[in-house]
Amino acid sequence: MKTKFLLPVLAMIFATGMSFTTAELGKEQAVDYIRVDNQWMAIPEIHCGQVGPYNCRVKLQDGSEHPIYDIQDLSTLKKTTRTTPFPL
Repeated sequence: MKTKFLLPVLAMIFATGMSFTTAELGKEQAVDYIRVDNQWMAIPEIHCGQVGPYNCRVKLQDGSEHPIYDIQDLSTLKKTTRTTPFPL
């Protein structure tokens, strides 16, 4: 007799609890980083293509070119087979 009452109550408690734990996927955008005047600057993710011998670079509107990093660490240069920089 108690189980007929207890199971629906537990189901409501778990459903209420899980409604607060839903993940919001897709909200974060992937970013890469460049160094401009010794400051890290976040840019939208650049897909450099195949990994190759060249540093993946981006060209800003002012004409300056900068290597692209995966994270804010100078040892995480992205590599590519492309010799021309990506426009930003």
